[in-house]
Amino acid sequence: MLRLRREILDLLAEAPGEYVSGEMISQKLNVTRAAVWKQIRILKEEGFEIAGQTKKGYCLSQTPLSLNEWVLAKRLAAASLEYEVYLEDELKSTNARARELVQQDGFQRQLVLAKRQSSGRGRLKRQWEAPEGGLWLSVVLQPKISLADAAKITLAASLAVADALEECLSLRVGIKWPNDLLFEELKLVGILGEVVGEWNTVQALILGIGINANFSREVLSSDLTATTLYEILGKHVDLNALTASVLGHLAKQTAALEKQAFQELRSRWLERAAGLGREVRIRQEDRAIQGVFKGITLDGALLLDTEAGEMTFPAGDMMW
Repeated sequence: MLRLRREILDLLAEAPGEYVSGEMISQKLNVTRAAVWKQIRILKEEGFEIAGQTKKGYCLSQTPLSLNEWVLAKRLAAASLEYEVYLEDELKSTNARARELVQQDGFQRQLVLAKRQSSGRGRLKRQWEAPEGGLWLSVVLQPKISLADAAKITLAASLAVADALEECLSLRVGIKWPNDLLFEELKLVGILGEVVGEWNTVQALILGIGINANFSREVLSSDLTATTLYEILGKHVDLNALTASVLGHLAKQTAALEKQAFQELRSRWLERAAGLGREVRIRQEDRAIQGVFKGITLDGALLLDTEAGEMTFPAGDMMW
């Protein structure tokens, strides 16, 4: 039945803004008109807006804003993005599922999405709340870069998501080193990169991206300094379009890294850097160092001006 619904959508999509008769659909797909009507009803329940008129047929006017395999496939194809897509109602962790796929199927262009995560996690194994309505995805990349440059992928991904939010929603956000995107100093996006490496090359990199999207702030724990796209914009956004935009910009930034064009990426990253020029603290395990955030080095490490002089940090947490 899922295949039948997709075939019906394909026929409706071939005639944008026009009505397609139920008789023609039933003949082309070799099913009864009652079967067509039943599948149309299910599609409406899934969020497709399909008008129906007697003697005229059906017209597709709007696709769902929530994640949908058919809609996402169309968006990815339009952007010339080829991925093996896995969309689940619920997963413990999209990164964990992506790692399983890498182990089972090898290093393919895989995209894993979940409508909700029950055990999502961020950096340092911290819990990541991922209720329904968010954009929770993990993508398997095979960038042609050294293992030493792998950390730069997170910076590239931050810029890619920021560009996608501006492209799709005209929303400008700041980037907090190393892996968060903020709106008015409230966390909106988290990114987690995990390398599958051998010796000094990257075999594959699993990049997890979580965007607080189509749900209210009240859904999250009260102790989180976070916000959501719904809270900011007052409306639900198209998660399929946003996914395609993120992946499109990610492909551009990854290609730039492969060409050793980190200087340009770094300059664009600094234009969005949250806390630049401010007094901050960098926390690493059991120590915290205070100083002025001066930027990032050509290696992607944070640059801090302290009383003891300039210091660089390849990893850590920045607080203010």
